[in-house]
Amino acid sequence: MRGYFVITLLLFFSGCGFQNRFVLIDKNIQEHKNRSLINRYIHYWNCMSQKDFKCTYQYEMPHQRFLHDFTWYKEFNRGNRKNYKIKVLEIVPKRENVTYIKSKFISADNQISYIFWDRWYKVNGKWYHKMKVSLLPLGENED
Repeated sequence: MRGYFVITLLLFFSGCGFQNRFVLIDKNIQEHKNRSLINRYIHYWNCMSQKDFKCTYQYEMPHQRFLHDFTWYKEFNRGNRKNYKIKVLEIVPKRENVTYIKSKFISADNQISYIFWDRWYKVNGKWYHKMKVSLLPLGENED
């Protein structure tokens, strides 16, 4: 049983279990010492770029999920663009359990880009995204 668990982990981390399509990461960032944070960041933004809110909701801070149910969360993020790219620019550890990630949003048509900061907090051994109160720019004719 333990062997199957190890094989599953190896397949997942080798890329068989998850494909990064929307997060651009330089080699120095990929080799960052905190792989669990990088992996969660990549998965979160790949899901968000596809408007997979069931996925991203699980990455939000536990207290924020307590305060805002999934229906609210889905409506809050409904206007976000789709298929954009995120480029990681810098990772800034603030404390052992708090890290800020500086990134660049790039629209699918490359017409819009801007820099933003994400805050990630480690709670009970897992990294969680701190939900923003402002929305990404609305896309045209998108649900």
